[in-house]
Amino acid sequence: MIESSSLAVLVGIGVTVLIAIGPSRSLPMNRVAAQRSRNIAGGVTAVKEVPTTESTTTSTTNPTSNPNEMTGLFATAAIGGYLQTQDSDINAAVYNLDTGQLSLYRPGAIEYTASIVKVDILATLLHQSEQQGTGLSDEEQDLATTMIENSDDDAATDLWDDIGQQTGLASFDSLIPLPDTVPGADGYWGETTTTGADQVDLLRELVQPSSLLEQSAQSYELGLMENVESDQAWGVSAGAPAGVTVALKNGWLPLEDNGDWQVNSIGWVDGEGRDYLIAVLTKNNETEASGIATIEGLSPLVWNALSPSSG
Repeated sequence: MIESSSLAVLVGIGVTVLIAIGPSRSLPMNRVAAQRSRNIAGGVTAVKEVPTTESTTTSTTNPTSNPNEMTGLFATAAIGGYLQTQDSDINAAVYNLDTGQLSLYRPGAIEYTASIVKVDILATLLHQSEQQGTGLSDEEQDLATTMIENSDDDAATDLWDDIGQQTGLASFDSLIPLPDTVPGADGYWGETTTTGADQVDLLRELVQPSSLLEQSAQSYELGLMENVESDQAWGVSAGAPAGVTVALKNGWLPLEDNGDWQVNSIGWVDGEGRDYLIAVLTKNNETEASGIATIEGLSPLVWNALSPSSG
């Protein structure tokens, strides 16, 4: 889901740019699920334990060094062969939490986040609340729940405003850092641009020990991501059997009169001998469904490649 605004498309020097020209910043949900109450008014409460894999304070990669690079899993015959048959433009990253191996596919390709930026918005809010020593208010808890679990855009806009819009997001991202993530301007949070490598680095702040987020905050956000609405539990969850922990967030955005879709999926997959972070960003999809199909064709291949027996 993504904010609704009138968009003009400018093409120059091989780059397509969306310029917001309408006043609306968000598209209300057609349905709003009941919000769960969470006992975190004075400070977030841990929902689940996070892995204790040692984390570094530096970014996993400099993704702009070779825009067409294929490393790790993406250079294997099965996964590389699949990707080469796809019509979508794909940017992807997988980080194996057990081994520390980072796999990249076209890391220099810059993509719109659409609604996956909501993970970044909430992480920024949690960090700010920790710095201020306030915890999340009841209203912020309700907004966070609907923003992540229901992908509600109005809730995202309210929290985007709370964190200081692009200034607040950029400040938090610089601490990780996320060198190739640029927040959307003028309130248009869904026009934030990023790479799969940056999204994996963001997810590491939720899953590994972090100097920016307390474990209770990490567990809180992951808990929301583990409980997205059933009709949004697609993407990087494909291939993972029941019982495996999957914390994810998806995003989708029509770019050119619905003839070109940005479709993204990011998440943490943990179980059956696997523990990894994955981000798959796609554009130039003819439909939203075709973008989902591309991601769901890749995700099981990654799951299978990381089987303990395959090592």
